[in-house]
Amino acid sequence: MLKSDELKKFVRDAAREIARDKDVASFEIYAATSENRIARINYTSDIPCRGLEEFKSIHADGFQVRIAMSRDPHEVGTAFEARDLSRESLRDAIERARSAAIVDPHFPGFPEDPKKLARASSDRSDLARVSDRVIASAAWAVLNGALAAFRRSDVFRNDQPGLIIGGDVSVIRDRIAVFNSNFSDIRTDQSAYFNASATSIIESLDAKGTAVAIGAAAASMRDASSVLGRDAVRRALALAHGVRPASGKFRIVLGPQPIAEILNYMVMGSLTSGAFHAASSAYHARFGEQVMDARLSLADDPMHAAGAMRRRITCEGIPARRVELIRDGKLIGLLSNFYDTHRLLTDEHRAEKLGPAAGASPNFPPLSGYRLGEGGGRRFDAHPGSAGTNVVMRARRGVSDRELVRAVGDGIYIGRIWYTYPINGQRAGDFTCTVTGDSYVIRGGEIAVPLAPNCLRINANIAQVFEKPIAVGARPHPATVWGSPEAYYVPAIAADDIDLAEVAATS
Repeated sequence: MLKSDELKKFVRDAAREIARDKDVASFEIYAATSENRIARINYTSDIPCRGLEEFKSIHADGFQVRIAMSRDPHEVGTAFEARDLSRESLRDAIERARSAAIVDPHFPGFPEDPKKLARASSDRSDLARVSDRVIASAAWAVLNGALAAFRRSDVFRNDQPGLIIGGDVSVIRDRIAVFNSNFSDIRTDQSAYFNASATSIIESLDAKGTAVAIGAAAASMRDASSVLGRDAVRRALALAHGVRPASGKFRIVLGPQPIAEILNYMVMGSLTSGAFHAASSAYHARFGEQVMDARLSLADDPMHAAGAMRRRITCEGIPARRVELIRDGKLIGLLSNFYDTHRLLTDEHRAEKLGPAAGASPNFPPLSGYRLGEGGGRRFDAHPGSAGTNVVMRARRGVSDRELVRAVGDGIYIGRIWYTYPINGQRAGDFTCTVTGDSYVIRGGEIAVPLAPNCLRINANIAQVFEKPIAVGARPHPATVWGSPEAYYVPAIAADDIDLAEVAATS
């Protein structure tokens, strides 16, 4: 990865070069370096394997330039360049941006923040410097913990137990430098966090268990790795020979991972100024109204004390701050970037799109403008979009997970889902997903028998989950969603009258 000083020097020199161009009225220069180091786990008991595959990695170094032309301040061009941070590359990018310029009547210029940014604190994650050896050791700890737990089970003595351990330990790191012609200083930032997962499949038991962890420190990664594999195997052993209920309507408990997944695919995309401008939000015309149960609140916090993310500025150079999205069930805020904030606030149909409860002068500060790539790292070749960081859901008058199960009485505890996606369009709020593992049948307010993996599919609406829950969990738990740029900290929620469709067993 490039050093912060290298990025800052390039941005400073580039700004001087562009400022001399009389055809350019205003500009932005953004440089980024990012890295995703992945130690992939792939163990199979019945066929030869390596256990830990070779490292996989995604690297991205480069810069992006945006210019607005003097002849028309709404004529904007963008170009980016990978790896080469030379003067010649910059000049080539400027010419390409000039030739690609188009007139965008919605372009509001670049963010204005004339004050210099406060000096960054020295509180930086040690994951920014962690070596491949440490990441590999963490992955081996996951696998060794899984195998140790399996050897202590009766299934270990089977001739063909069919144990499969998959997962990875990933460290995501990025650094950025950004400047535009309305700033008085070059703004820099860096972040690093880890994401680790383990999935245990025991084919002889038709069972599957998972465990995940996310965090911002090397010590947290070591601690998590020491128990992830063990927990995944233990959960799989507890789920042996699960039952396959018939289709019907059920009372259910959705654990933290399902809640995070539903938020990620169905709710967060609707809580942006861009979604309201496009009239595609599931909360269309309901801004300022009650959209969740009054016990629930939702916020995005780039400096959440327990969060894996640490972002001091957005990718537009604006100081990052906490954004309250839903307070006591009422929709009060949106994720936004500078362009979408202007576009929604100047939309002639704004009142119709936001709804009557929005008031005459709504405000959507552009505190969530990030250029993100696969896995959540900041990228030089991405355009600013609206995205979260640490998404935190809190509940008033929440109860323990044990009391959630009791509140359901007879139903299903759903610990993990996948393949979640909207049906009938994002605005409808309808979704479907498959119950993939870590799930049980509830009888008489007690966990009774395990559920077979991939035997049920949920067909529901987000209102059934969040607007009228039976009960809500007291404590947010960390949860991850594959490929999501956000980390989630959410409680479990009990819901009623949820349609579960049986998935036929494969022979």
